[in-house]
Amino acid sequence: MKFSHLLCLASILLGIAAVSRPSNAQQGKFITLQRPDGTSVRSYVAGPADSAAGVLVVHDYFGISEATRESVEHLGALGYRALAIDLYGGKTASTHDEAVKLMQALDRIGTDNLLQIGLERLKRPGRKLATLGFSMGGQESLLANLNDPDAVTATAIVYGFGFDKLEIGRLGRLKSPVLVISGSEDTGAVQAAIGFSASMKSANRQCEIFIYPGVDHGYAQPLFNNGKNFNPEATRASWVVIDDFFESHLK
Repeated sequence: MKFSHLLCLASILLGIAAVSRPSNAQQGKFITLQRPDGTSVRSYVAGPADSAAGVLVVHDYFGISEATRESVEHLGALGYRALAIDLYGGKTASTHDEAVKLMQALDRIGTDNLLQIGLERLKRPGRKLATLGFSMGGQESLLANLNDPDAVTATAIVYGFGFDKLEIGRLGRLKSPVLVISGSEDTGAVQAAIGFSASMKSANRQCEIFIYPGVDHGYAQPLFNNGKNFNPEATRASWVVIDDFFESHLK
């Protein structure tokens, strides 16, 4: 089994960084899902309702921002049924301080339940599912997989953190490969990726790691650090890697 590829993408990804979003990008929409107790949950969806594959998108600590909606629409344009579940109960943030407060207000059980609601909405006979998360959503996308490993075929984590602390025994529950992407200047995320790779190898599970050169945390989120870290080329190049990974495992 192939475990990890730690690659500096200076030559590979810079050459394809001009790749843009699909020209047939779909307009997504907000829909309301129901919890078992009857209360409602907001989510954002795009893509064919009858698609053979679906992707649960887990937002970063800003909530369902424009960047999250664009991610959902990008996947929808590729033919996936994509859904971002709202972990913040309709709230969003535009500053670091606002985002931190929303993130810190989350509780583990409630978040797990919301992630499962998102997966359940995407499930249908014969449909393959993946999870994808950015920053805070990276670990959450992996936990969604771990909580329902029979349902998930692939997971992608973009400049995530915390997931490297998961126990090897728990990682052994995974039945699907994990892709981890980070920027080379995001020291914490890079170290998390390396540590996670070692744990996945010990758990005899498949992990691929890609490091984009010269960019820092939040490079795909214009709201992060007042846009100072935003890098459109790195974002486009990362999507090339994600799209290829999902195509390999979902189609």
